[in-house]
Amino acid sequence: MKKQLLYILLLLALTSKAAIPVDFNKIDHWTGQGDCRAALVITRGLDPEKDISYVWGYRFDITENEDGSKNYPTSEDMFKAICSDNDNLLLLTQFTGQYGATVCGIGIDNVAELLEYLYFDFDMAKNYEYINFDYYNTSTLFGQKEAPGDNTPKIMQQAINGAAQTHYIQHPLDYYAYGYPAYDYDCWKINEKRVDDLFWHAGWYEGYWSYWTGKAGGEWSYSGTGYTGRKLSDGAVDGWTYTIFDKPGVGGFGEGSTPTENENMLFYVPGKTTAVTEAEIKEDLPTLWYSVSGTHVATTTKNHKPSLAPGIYITKKGNKTQKIAIK
Repeated sequence: MKKQLLYILLLLALTSKAAIPVDFNKIDHWTGQGDCRAALVITRGLDPEKDISYVWGYRFDITENEDGSKNYPTSEDMFKAICSDNDNLLLLTQFTGQYGATVCGIGIDNVAELLEYLYFDFDMAKNYEYINFDYYNTSTLFGQKEAPGDNTPKIMQQAINGAAQTHYIQHPLDYYAYGYPAYDYDCWKINEKRVDDLFWHAGWYEGYWSYWTGKAGGEWSYSGTGYTGRKLSDGAVDGWTYTIFDKPGVGGFGEGSTPTENENMLFYVPGKTTAVTEAEIKEDLPTLWYSVSGTHVATTTKNHKPSLAPGIYITKKGNKTQKIAIK
């Protein structure tokens, strides 16, 4: 018993080292309204210390019922609200049972383009040895009460199309509808035409999104609960990083990369787009220009404008970020 307790304490210590560098004062655009603040941090890449981590802000209130109990928004509420309020964040999520929903896939890029090139690889899913969900037969062993059959690709595509407004995909083969969820996230892929330039990761057996929580100024800790069960408090920060496994398996406790503790690797996402025909550069500070995917494309100084193709860009001047459309 003592050895087991020591092992658990060691695991907790190993997953609580990195400081959370988020500064709420640097968030210009907030989703929601209220006196309380929280932040969502997602690493756009596989290495939080080398790849930019995007930061979105969320405001909310904690309300009280007549009996004195309180109503807290959950991390799932925050994630979905931020997706719906932004055009560069896409979520794939699935209700998996008594513990709520799972984050199956995340894309950080232009959502319209992600939805255009995202597809479900049914041929892969049907033959994937680790998936217990049966697309053609029910299963008393796993409690699966329905089977989608050859309609599966159509059902999945309808779910993708349905995310055009919400910017989150509700996986249709879930516990509610089928009695057992299809853990087939590895089969949600980007078409090979854009796989190299659109950021999207979805997985369960070949990789997964690890979930980390804490408060600004505190330390990252591997979450002991899913994002449905986490109640937000003022100052809460949620972090997500993606890990690719050496061989197929399922992510375990504490597995995955801790989100960055380097404030220079954070990108505070602006929420509004300013349409201009020519980008005007003011003040003496240099302006850094990025594509919507986070790639640095130009640096300009006073009285100079970039020679960039028409499109949406993100600029950073000092601590201020802004979206600009060049026509």
